[in-house]
Amino acid sequence: MQWLSQYGYLIIVFIVLLAVFAFVFMKAVSAYSKHNKTYKAQEAELKRLTALKEKYKNATLDMLETYDESEISEGMALLYQIALQKSDDMEEAFRAMPKEKQYVYVLDVFTQDGSAGEFFTQNSEILTSIIVEALNAIGMTAFASELSAFAKMFDKDDEEVSYSTAAIEKFDKMMQEKDILAKIKLSSSKYIKENYDILKC
Repeated sequence: MQWLSQYGYLIIVFIVLLAVFAFVFMKAVSAYSKHNKTYKAQEAELKRLTALKEKYKNATLDMLETYDESEISEGMALLYQIALQKSDDMEEAFRAMPKEKQYVYVLDVFTQDGSAGEFFTQNSEILTSIIVEALNAIGMTAFASELSAFAKMFDKDDEEVSYSTAAIEKFDKMMQEKDILAKIKLSSSKYIKENYDILKC
């Protein structure tokens, strides 16, 4: 009992330090686990994109007919992205591309973003200015009209429509309910096949 009263404080301190160490250790393990998962996900995505590039870089129209229609627009847009990155001025190189390639590229960006609000807030005017035109080109005229009205929210010169988070969420929900992104991919795939002489790399 005398020993306990003499060293009790040190025992309490030791227990507290042990608990803190255990907590810090568990946090470190958790952080490492998350980092490892992120690294593996990035590595898997890099492998997927590399395989996609190899698949599409020499693809013929006959080969395209056998491919998954939901990935064709991504495969072609990836080739355009690689070509753009090799240029000294990406925006100038983009403007020099045939309109058909611009359409396929911007439509893929839109589907990759997954949200109309995300698309208009995260991308430059060079892309946002042609998305409606691109949708009309692939035959999605009804959605093009809806998106055109929605886009006014992001036009600083348009004083009639104000920015609204609720409106963005409502529009994105409508897109999900109507499966718009999947329809864009399929319509883009059809457009690519119909214009492959211009769109092939």
